[in-house]
Formats: sequence, structure tokens, C-alpha cells
Amino acid sequence: MASDQRVLLGALASQLAHVRLLGAEHPPDPHKTAAGAAEPAGPDGHAAPLSAELPSPPQSPAAAVSAVGPAAPAPSTFPYFPLLPAELRLKIWHMSFLPRTVELHTQRSHYANDDQRGGTPKWQTLSRNPPALSVNAEARVAALERYTIALPLFAPPSRTFERPGELLQDSDRVLYLDLEQDTVVMLGDLDYTRLTKLLVWFRSADKSPRGRNTGAARGKGLKRLAMSVAVWTHQVGAATLKAFARTVFADVEEFVLFMYTQPVPPPGWMGGPCVLEETAIDADHYRRFVIDRGRQFRVGSGWMTVGQRPMKVADISFEDGW
Repeated sequence: MASDQRVLLGALASQLAHVRLLGAEHPPDPHKTAAGAAEPAGPDGHAAPLSAELPSPPQSPAAAVSAVGPAAPAPSTFPYFPLLPAELRLKIWHMSFLPRTVELHTQRSHYANDDQRGGTPKWQTLSRNPPALSVNAEARVAALERYTIALPLFAPPSRTFERPGELLQDSDRVLYLDLEQDTVVMLGDLDYTRLTKLLVWFRSADKSPRGRNTGAARGKGLKRLAMSVAVWTHQVGAATLKAFARTVFADVEEFVLFMYTQPVPPPGWMGGPCVLEETAIDADHYRRFVIDRGRQFRVGSGWMTVGQRPMKVADISFEDGW
């Protein structure tokens, strides 16, 4: 009896092993229809294997984008801007008023172009005014709240003018400035009298709230000033700059000397951005400046203080665009 049971159990074990083997060789077809119909059989009588039996790994976002084609370009206009609430539109306008760097230049002293006949120095510029001033009335009002200084500009006269050396005021154009955040770049070897008159004029024209809140009789004038090394690199340049630092430049928060020495912008420049970038200390022209003309401006391992902070030495580039 015991031997019969052992024979029966052995037969059952052999059948179970055979069933497992068949299951491993022929797994259930996942592609059967709901009615139980299998996919077409292959030449050996078994269901033909499908390449989609194993799930594919998830695609990366970049692969997904490339699969549907290139991304659509970002829109260049926003036609619904006028439909925004007025408070939101004004906030957007004010966020567009970024700090600028603008250039000023003038002619050298001339017998017919002295500054004795007027208190405003005769300055020229190729820098553009903020675009918001020319968009619409709403944008212009917002811009004029920020750009409160309107510097009169002058232009060379026509050849038929009776005094060809005289610069004439351009009645159609002024340079709008925000004295709090804009940097004024003065090109060339300037006359100290003209420089002083310009900064005094800025101070007298400054009607910003910071002057009224502190009870001051006048504003503080220009905050950020950049000048060519050509003005200061004579034998007593550092001594002269120290004198200006205690008087005319006393309220300047950032003073920059740049390496460009020409009296006007480079030919072909159409009034795009002026970019001031602090000179790299390992640049050859910086090293030559430090050991030669710039040595008189050194104090210890740094630069002398002009206005509120130590001055900086920078390179200037004149770029295209806005």
C-alpha cells in the first residue's frame, strides 16, 4: 500500500513538472482578444512573438518634444496687454525701466563755443531715450515719473550758419535720465569747468523725492559717473581727482575710470547700449596701467576713494541693438 502511494505521488510530481515546463515554453498570450482568439500563429504553430510584449522605458522630455517636432517659437507680441488692469500695466511699465549707461561728449573749447553765454554745458550724445517714452500716452507718463531729468542736447550747425563753430541747441531732442540708477559716461579729455557745470546743473535739476524727504534744499544729483582715463592721467591727475572727490564728486556713489580715450563714440555706432565691464586684473592693458599711469590712483592694494566708494577701472564697449 505504501509503495502504491509512492508510485502515485511520483507520477503526480512528474505531471506537475511537465505542466510547468510547458508553461515556461508557451506563456499565456497577452494579445488574445476578449473572446479568447489568439494572434496569428507563426510557422512553427505557436503564436508569433510581438515586439511590443515588453513595455518600453519612459521617454525623456527632450525625446518627447523631438518626437512631435520642434517647439513653437516664443511669441514676439502680446496683443492682450491693453486688456490688462491699469494697475498691472503700470507695474509692467515700471519694471521695464532698467538701469542704463549713456554717453555724453562735447567739442573741445572754441572761441565761439564758450560756456559764458549760458549755464547749461553744450553736450551731444548718440544714446537713445527709453522706448517707453514713445509707445503711448500711458507709457510716457509712467516713464516721465522715473526719468525726471531732461538734459538739453546740442548739434553742429549747418554750413550756412554765420558762426560755424557754435553748437546749436536741438529743440527736438533732450536726453532723459534717472539720476538714481543711470550711469553717465563722459568721453574724451574734458574741460574741468564744463564738467563742474554739468554736475552742478544735474544737482539743481534734481527734484527727486529723496531730496524733499530729507529736508534738503536741493537734490543730490548724479549718482553714477564714468570718465575716460584721458582726463586724469597727467602728472597731478590723482591730486586733482582727490580735490574733486571732496567737492564736486562728494555725492557720487560709483565712480569709474575707463580705458577708452577717444572724444567721440567709434564710427558706425548707432546709439545702442554702452557696456562698462570691470577690467580683468590679468589683462595686459590693466597691468600696464597699474604700473604706469594708474599708479598714482592706488591706495595700498586697491584704488583711491572717489565720492562714497573706491573707484573702479573698467573697459567700455559700444554695442548694437537696445
